[in-house]
Amino acid sequence: MRKQDIVIMANKNLWRRKARTILTCLGVVIGTASIVVMLSIGIGLKETMERDMARWGSLNIIRIYPGMQYDREGSPSGEAKRLNDETVAELKVISGVVAVSPAFEVNGEARLGRKQGWLNIIGMDLNTLEDMEFSVEHGRLPSPGESFTIVAGSQVINQFWDERAARSRGGFDYEHEQQDPAELLNQRITVSVNNYSNPQNIKKYNFTVVGILDDKNMDRSWQVYGSLDDIKRIRDFMMQATSGGESGSPSQMPFKEGPMVSSRRDPRQEDTSNDYNYILVRTKDVAQTKKVSSELRERGYNAYSMADSLEGIEKTSRTIQAVLGGIGGITLFVAALGITNTMVMSIYERTREIGIIKVIGASFADVRAIFLMEAALIGFMGGILGLGLSYLASYVVNTIAGGYIQQGMMGGPGGSISVIPLWLALGAVAFAIFIGIASGYYPANRAIKLSPIVAIRNE
Repeated sequence: MRKQDIVIMANKNLWRRKARTILTCLGVVIGTASIVVMLSIGIGLKETMERDMARWGSLNIIRIYPGMQYDREGSPSGEAKRLNDETVAELKVISGVVAVSPAFEVNGEARLGRKQGWLNIIGMDLNTLEDMEFSVEHGRLPSPGESFTIVAGSQVINQFWDERAARSRGGFDYEHEQQDPAELLNQRITVSVNNYSNPQNIKKYNFTVVGILDDKNMDRSWQVYGSLDDIKRIRDFMMQATSGGESGSPSQMPFKEGPMVSSRRDPRQEDTSNDYNYILVRTKDVAQTKKVSSELRERGYNAYSMADSLEGIEKTSRTIQAVLGGIGGITLFVAALGITNTMVMSIYERTREIGIIKVIGASFADVRAIFLMEAALIGFMGGILGLGLSYLASYVVNTIAGGYIQQGMMGGPGGSISVIPLWLALGAVAFAIFIGIASGYYPANRAIKLSPIVAIRNE
């Protein structure tokens, strides 16, 4: 028999018993929709968590702190890993690294007109700002060669307060309204810093704000960024030795340490007064971030990136998808039993027809193909309709529950909690067809075993 004849015959046979075929397809529809919707929720939750995590820091950037290798007994082994120009050169040649920027970090009291506040100032290589995913909402990024120009995070404006106005209101208002970050653009900020050896020795530096960062990376919202040389000049003054005193050390500097920073130092180490506070490394993608971060830790550095937390998210997501997919799979298994039952009943009703087909020359393969095609058509129709129902259910979930759940659980903007990627849609239809064929295999073999003579005599 020709293949198109098998398809036509299988289709006609299905619609002899329309009600039974529709009910059997309905089981596949529900089973397919259950699996797709359940998996889509797990995928949506994963993407939501990754998106929210990316808002608090780039997944492609690694922050490196000085580190020390230790043996199994916890004793220092070898020299401490320092962050200097040699380290920067070492990092630039690592495979997968796109850009490297050392960083100095200082803190100081600041004044903006009549307002006073506190600034966390970070000096970076201005040539790497765009590669480090810096982008502005207002103004521009500082240009190489400029002196004492900075770009400020979107929340820096809220670190300043008018003490005179606060006193007139009877005290500070810690819940004041958020100020417009654009008000800081082109303003001059005066920063006062103290020398570590002589706190009475105070020096003031004037910075001009040339840009305001957007809020894509929230970890940069409270800092200002300027030239590496400018911040080093301030840092050198803060650590400058005075008569009868010693210069400060980087460990005395009030900068924030990352979660991987080791507090233990080798007392025999060389002078690290000119070492960087940390180094930022930008990689090509998240996969490279994980690889490079792991390699750096093996080399003895303290490396941290937001991508390190993705492993836990991915593991949680796989667990959620397995549980939800298993629930949907039970429904599809029940549908498979329905297909098998429908095919077996069809054999009993068409025993005489099967015998005639065999007598007129149909091979065993043709008989098997007819029944498998009927089962596959049930799986295909159920899969297509189930996929359509999945998109409808996903739309309802996203419309009704998506914004509420994400706003409440993630603390971020609402979005899609159910996501159906193309691979899931195509895979669902293919799996439904496979279930149909697998369910029809036993009835097809049973039809083959029927004796033509006995089948023709059957009334």
